[in-house]
Amino acid sequence: MANYEISAAVKSQLDTVAAQAAEAFVADRRSWEPVAAAFGVACLEADLPLVADGTAVDWESEQSKAVIAYISPKILTALAADPYYDVAVHRVGSGDEYLPADGDHGANYIISGAFAVSANLNDLPSVKDSPRGLKAWLRGGANGLRPDGESKGLRDLINNNKDQVVSRLKKKEDARRTASSKKDFVDKLLEVYKSLAKSRERFESNGGVCVSDSELKALCNELADKALKRQPVQKGKKS
Repeated sequence: MANYEISAAVKSQLDTVAAQAAEAFVADRRSWEPVAAAFGVACLEADLPLVADGTAVDWESEQSKAVIAYISPKILTALAADPYYDVAVHRVGSGDEYLPADGDHGANYIISGAFAVSANLNDLPSVKDSPRGLKAWLRGGANGLRPDGESKGLRDLINNNKDQVVSRLKKKEDARRTASSKKDFVDKLLEVYKSLAKSRERFESNGGVCVSDSELKALCNELADKALKRQPVQKGKKS
């Protein structure tokens, strides 16, 4: 089977996408670093309980639930306030009918994200009565789609993104705890020899009978290997 040859035009476009994707990825990682760090400080200050092995927060605890219950609506409000979620539509007259803005129907009304999350749906006409009304834009029509064909109503979209933000904060905090736990354990194992070397020397100088410095080092390395369940480093053999 002959290999498919991508055209020069497509390659050029993909080159641009590759550069932009890498830039967006790095920017996302960098922007989340201070956010995750600040959330970590808040979690430590709240003294959230950990799971049994101490490598993650127990998010089912009452303290953790209280933290998430507090921050979730704050995140929702902040998301909804971003113009990113505002939808420009064409309102027909003064009734509850809003068409997608296009060349034939100029935008004359904004369905804001703030309105989407705060509106009382019970005050709005039903989707059955107004298939292109505000409720259809906020929650989706009878077919589940917004009048402009989007798969999620604006209210559901923002709520879903809020859940994603909360989920990411949790995962980043758990990752930090796991990394901290592993680093702490490994570091302490590596410090065992250093912390004992001078004590061993003084003990020996005072007439105590004990292992030599090299033997102590070997024992500490053996302890680390067993504690970390790793294979001892094998010295290379001469051929």
